[in-house]
Amino acid sequence: MDLSTVVLFIKQLFATFMTMIMMILPIADKPVGTPYKAENPEELIMSFSAVSDTHVETNNPDSYSAFSDLLYGIKAGVNHDAAVFLGDNVMNGQVLENMFFYTAVSAVRPGKINLVAAGNHDFGNGEGDYDSFRKNYINNNRFYLWNNIDKPYYYKVINDCYMIFLASEDLSVNDFVMSDEQFIWLESVLDKASSENATVFVFNHHPVYLLRADDSSALAKLLCKYDNLLYIHGHIHDYLDTNNFYEWGDVDSINLPRSTEIVDYEPGDGIVVEVYENEILVRGRDFITGEWIDGLEYRYPLG
Repeated sequence: MDLSTVVLFIKQLFATFMTMIMMILPIADKPVGTPYKAENPEELIMSFSAVSDTHVETNNPDSYSAFSDLLYGIKAGVNHDAAVFLGDNVMNGQVLENMFFYTAVSAVRPGKINLVAAGNHDFGNGEGDYDSFRKNYINNNRFYLWNNIDKPYYYKVINDCYMIFLASEDLSVNDFVMSDEQFIWLESVLDKASSENATVFVFNHHPVYLLRADDSSALAKLLCKYDNLLYIHGHIHDYLDTNNFYEWGDVDSINLPRSTEIVDYEPGDGIVVEVYENEILVRGRDFITGEWIDGLEYRYPLG
């Protein structure tokens, strides 16, 4: 490596370091949001908050501000165990965007456990090298979140509840591409959860109906074989209302909106999920204003 290359590398490293300081300092000054509690803390088995499509973008400082407000709003959960981010966490899959996203999550620690799905924007939104994005995603999970995964799809068990994360396996934007290997892996994890009579949450950036070709029906048939299962996704950017709680192929599904930028609605919306012995309670919450969303309370019975 010649001297000019070394100098350029040092300059780039310094610029990255200074940029990160400028972005992270405002986060450190923000207070935790409005506290919120479980409906019945004494009988609560597990609880998590979930948001999607944060779209942190290098040249959009407003996204940094909204994202940090969102993190502190989630962190205000008194009883919750985990925070879930459902993909399109950054806009272009750039190194600097990912550094901010993962550094901010690591610094604020909105959940006791923080779990991240990958979306099409995290993997270049149709452009670039899939393997490079995949490796970066795995390394970021390991380094920042202490989530020791070796594939973009994985699962965690929290208080006997299975948290399963799927991932598309190419650069397509609006198709969810699932390999036979991932499908077989999913079936094996679901079988294990079923043998334990566990409550199961399947997270993916894309809805089931966007699985490529006829595979969506195969995935739906697989998922609906199992009891006590909810499928939660993002990608569609719909305003969070009653239409976001739906069934597709007999699979109970929840569609989460874009959470950090004004589109046709204000940022901040997501859900709080509470698991009890006989039901899953899902409530809509604006994490930025610290308010529950009127009319968005769903109860799913557990058998």
